[in-house]
Amino acid sequence: MRYLVFGDVHGNAPALSAVVADARRRGYDAAVFLGDLVGYYPYPCEALDLVRSLEPVVALRGNHDELLLTLANGGDADAADEEAGVVEVVERHLGELGDSERSYIDAMTAGARRDGWAAAHGGFRRPFDYLMTLADAEEQLDHLPAPVGLVGHTHVPRAHVSVVHEGGRLWRMVDFDATHRSYRVPPRATAFLNPGSVGQPRDGNHFAAYALFDAETRHFEVHRVAYDVGAVIRRLRRAGYPDRLASRLLEGR
Repeated sequence: MRYLVFGDVHGNAPALSAVVADARRRGYDAAVFLGDLVGYYPYPCEALDLVRSLEPVVALRGNHDELLLTLANGGDADAADEEAGVVEVVERHLGELGDSERSYIDAMTAGARRDGWAAAHGGFRRPFDYLMTLADAEEQLDHLPAPVGLVGHTHVPRAHVSVVHEGGRLWRMVDFDATHRSYRVPPRATAFLNPGSVGQPRDGNHFAAYALFDAETRHFEVHRVAYDVGAVIRRLRRAGYPDRLASRLLEGR
């Protein structure tokens, strides 16, 4: 089974549209969405429609999605521990989404497990943990319910891989960049695999990121896709979104 693995769309429908077109050209069997459909960019309805049209076999709720539901239910945004700009944009997205769209987000799950792999938005100890370093991966290992964990949340395409050797545990971290775009998880290894972000990459490359994962061969390919960033920025500014979101998009940070 070959999966389209993507996450952290954050209301950037043009980026997601480019990702879907590229993935369809390469071929896949089913989609896995790792969460954070809303937040940051001004196409929440279009992004949600695109995700829903893919009929993902796994659709997870990210921290921005969780914040939207908290606001919809009259909860305290301060309890979510998000910066003010995040709350402002998610409040706008909440106002644009109808009942059907909110119900779709509400139906998303915190995590999922399939044969040989599991998925979480951020981590397996807690769903919104950040898994950036090897130390982070070590803390998550005992909570991973399968040999491979698919995660997002950091917006950085990266693999953390562990194997037991001579009674000890060895770790390797792989960053996916222009020269290193794929990784095959060894047979006896355990790995956390992150496809990066569709809507707001943070590895210095503004191209949208996603992955194709072959569950049988455990081959994980990260792909980068160009799209019209200028159009997103123009719409963002016309709509009065925080201007720093434009610079972050251009700089990939």
